[in-house]
Amino acid sequence: MTVRPVRPEDASTLLRLSRERDARGGPWTDLLEFHEALFEAPVRAWAWLACVGDEPVGHALATVGFSLRARGYCLQMDTLHARDEWAAAAEAALFDEVRAMARRLGCVQLHWHDACEDASARLNAPDAARDGVRHVVPLA
Repeated sequence: MTVRPVRPEDASTLLRLSRERDARGGPWTDLLEFHEALFEAPVRAWAWLACVGDEPVGHALATVGFSLRARGYCLQMDTLHARDEWAAAAEAALFDEVRAMARRLGCVQLHWHDACEDASARLNAPDAARDGVRHVVPLA
């Protein structure tokens, strides 16, 4: 199992893995924001692929936000998912990469939401505490 950062040529793979996890999302019609956030300065999102050999089996995506309650920047994990047969190992390895990025960025906390909850029990984060539920209001 290897984990590596997503590269521009991985965009279709990342979107395919994302659709496997969440059937609600329709097809992307414009990938401009996707590429801007992940690959253009200032980078606003980070993504990783977990691979077995050359086959991607999982992914994670995170963005930086600011928390007044935490008194600093926080890395917010938006997605953490791996195919069932690789879930335990891939999600743990992806989580380690996300946590390492949060530390490199100087974040004071790492956040994730209930959509990642099925993975949470398998993560090496014994000090994690539930601090509410994230609510989402569509604006478009």
